Amino acid sequence: MNTPSEHETDEASIPRPRSSSNVGFDDEQLDAPLEARSKAVEDQIRAHLVHRCGVDAQAVGDCFAWNGLQSDTEIRKGPNIDTAFLRRAEFEFRTQAERARSSADRAMLCLWVRQCAWDAWHYTYRFNLLTRSLERFRESVREQWNLDEEPDPVVELALRLCGQLCVEIGVEDHLKSGSRIRYGLALETAIQGCVDLLEAAESLSGPIAAFVQGEVSQRLEYHRRLQEAERALLAQSRLEYGPDSAVGIERPRIDLRLLAKHSRLTSYELSKLNALRQALERLQEAQDDDRLWMRVDDGRIVYVFPFGVSGLDFATIRERLKRAFEHRKESGPGRSGQVCPIAITDHFTAYADIWEPHLPQDKRFDGLEVRLPTVRLRIDEERTEELRASVRFSPMGVNCLRLERRLENVYPSELHATMFRAAREHGAIEVTCGKTDATWDRLARFARDVVLKQLPELLASEEGACDGSSKGLPVTMLRGRSHVLVRVLRASERRREFEPPHDGDGWIGRMAQDAPHLLNLIGASVLTHSAPDAKESLWDWVRLSDDHSGRIVNQRNEGDMLISTENTTVIASLDTPNFISGDLEAIAEFTACLSGTLAAWNHELDRYRANVTDCIDAYNEQGADRSALLEKMKIERARMLGFESETRQVISLLHSPTLLRSPSNAAALRRLLAVSGVDEQVETFEARLSEVVADQSEATLQRWEEDRRQRVRDSATAAVSALSICAAISIWQAAGFWTPQAWGWATVVVAAWAVTYVTRQWVSYNGVRATARFVLMVPFNVVGWLWTRAAARRLRQIAK
Repeated sequence: MNTPSEHETDEASIPRPRSSSNVGFDDEQLDAPLEARSKAVEDQIRAHLVHRCGVDAQAVGDCFAWNGLQSDTEIRKGPNIDTAFLRRAEFEFRTQAERARSSADRAMLCLWVRQCAWDAWHYTYRFNLLTRSLERFRESVREQWNLDEEPDPVVELALRLCGQLCVEIGVEDHLKSGSRIRYGLALETAIQGCVDLLEAAESLSGPIAAFVQGEVSQRLEYHRRLQEAERALLAQSRLEYGPDSAVGIERPRIDLRLLAKHSRLTSYELSKLNALRQALERLQEAQDDDRLWMRVDDGRIVYVFPFGVSGLDFATIRERLKRAFEHRKESGPGRSGQVCPIAITDHFTAYADIWEPHLPQDKRFDGLEVRLPTVRLRIDEERTEELRASVRFSPMGVNCLRLERRLENVYPSELHATMFRAAREHGAIEVTCGKTDATWDRLARFARDVVLKQLPELLASEEGACDGSSKGLPVTMLRGRSHVLVRVLRASERRREFEPPHDGDGWIGRMAQDAPHLLNLIGASVLTHSAPDAKESLWDWVRLSDDHSGRIVNQRNEGDMLISTENTTVIASLDTPNFISGDLEAIAEFTACLSGTLAAWNHELDRYRANVTDCIDAYNEQGADRSALLEKMKIERARMLGFESETRQVISLLHSPTLLRSPSNAAALRRLLAVSGVDEQVETFEARLSEVVADQSEATLQRWEEDRRQRVRDSATAAVSALSICAAISIWQAAGFWTPQAWGWATVVVAAWAVTYVTRQWVSYNGVRATARFVLMVPFNVVGWLWTRAAARRLRQIAK
């Protein structure tokens, strides 16, 4: 994703409201060439579409504003919103295309759509949705304007410019995949596309052709410079380190001064080239300082996708998942795209004895592990990564989807790209899982589908059917932040990138003995920086800063180091046996999973507050069933008090020495919680919890209880008063005062008053429906009570 730091005056900006002095092009201007990359021309194109064609330019721009309009979509909580946006965008494209009648109007509409997509490209990483929207526009207007049967060269040229933008977006997408092969081919394709489009524009005349020619010539210059810069960085990375080793070899260089002075590249394009220039200079400086390259000879990387489950306890989760697994073995594979488990174990820490096993089940970090088929990431034609995948559930609520693989002979560029795999901003690749016929375009999409779609389908089903056919209650899954755990087991120093184990001159790289030695090598910045959310180039790791990481030095042996960032944890214990450093890896993975637990906890607080607010609002409405609302409030309050007790026990367990067997491991966990920022998040949650528990819901509940008791007292008082008056009437009637008929009517009036008073009390409290339902159920309740009493009496007689 490209985010300009400031508004560039020579670059297209977000559409503005129309100006009264700018109403589009007149006939003379339409005959003159249009200047590309001119803000005035862009504003005139917009004004021409709005005032002369009646096109809603803002509506066209909104077709690429899915981030801002996502909250207005009905399926915003679903895992996939692409279909809804594309359907809406196609409708808008067709609506506006009907208003463009002439060839020039249609070409300008194409230029405006391309400009809106260009603006969105600077701010979004959803390249797939961006290119699909552009392709949907091209397909819909081609059909609507009947271009296949009535070709229009000018409109075709403008549409090709939109298609070329899709190709250029693909270049950055391939860059974010971390593949040199795909990125190099994408650059060549973009350059050739610019050459072909430039030839087509030069063969035509008119303002649109001049505009396309001016724009494409600058993009061609930019992509050629981009290709030169990437080749320079690749050539520099293959040079041996040190100034003496490069004698006689022309050093790669990138000179932007003449380019900035004599070209019309935008500041955005120049900033990209400048970043590459600085990366090359940093790389040259590091090699001039006789610094060697880092290579991770052996290691492990674990992608952790934490999540929390709301609405089910651990026992129910375990029961339903086991039932689903048994159903799969009996019925075979489920529906298309369903990832079905291959094994389930009751204890994922069966061989890890660092956790205290004698704690109560709800206070022990152990639980169910659902093993999934192998996940394969096809990066390019030459590289496929295989990951072992599993889903873990624990009674503590520390759950995660984890994927891991081994690292062998990995250089900084590849390691940086590998650590980027879990990001949502990663480029499109091919992700498959076992024999499932479904594919995903990135690892984060696979994790989202498994956690937010497929697991709820299994857990919400009473039958636990593996085909996902569920009619049970919905289950809420709360995702935490993805985390990347890297464990460096062996590392060595190399003279250049992609160096063979033994050079022809017999030079052999030394092993890195400790973390300080490792961090002094070229490429160590990859380990000290968080996993990126964007990529400048394949060598952008050279310019990374290491000022934001927290470090634990000398954890066990001198030279050991644990590096913690916002979304990564790196363990470098190079002189420690693997079975010892593995304890620290387990602790780091546990810490990374806590973000999902905190997400579920915060969701529970939000849910409680929303339910309490709804109860209070409903209680104040006329005709509300206040008895039901009172019981609901009691249930919510009791549930919250139980939730408070459970969460405080887990929080206290995090900092207690009883969670782990070894005091040193317990101390390591406390240090890691502090360094990683989890302690701060826990403190924030505790403050929220205390605020929620101490809110006015308890006082409201007491006030409602007092209101109900007062109505009971008033009803009882009315009934007793009526009975007393009726008794007095019977005495006066026996004494001969007044006539019997009059006393009978008086009794009826008193009884009616008492019934009316009591009815009004409870109708106003429970509502008409609830009160009527209660009255209708009274005879049945009485019969049931009598039947129960009679049955109990008979049983006592039989017992005698």
